[in-house]
Amino acid sequence: MQTLIVDIIVWLLIAGFVYWAVQQLVAIAPIDAWFKQIISVLLLILVAAIVLFKVIIPVLHAVVGISISVH
Repeated sequence: MQTLIVDIIVWLLIAGFVYWAVQQLVAIAPIDAWFKQIISVLLLILVAAIVLFKVIIPVLHAVVGISISVH
């Protein structure tokens, strides 16, 4: 259980850092606004996937015993 908590904290820190860093880079990039919006949407999808697959699913598996298989 302790390793699960550490893993959750690490993955949330990684997701937060990736979100923050890419937002900072997109803000200073000399590109069109519509392209910045596309990057922001893709970034949100990436962060949501990290949180879903590395945080929520392992917590459900550990707490409830639910096994979710994605093929």
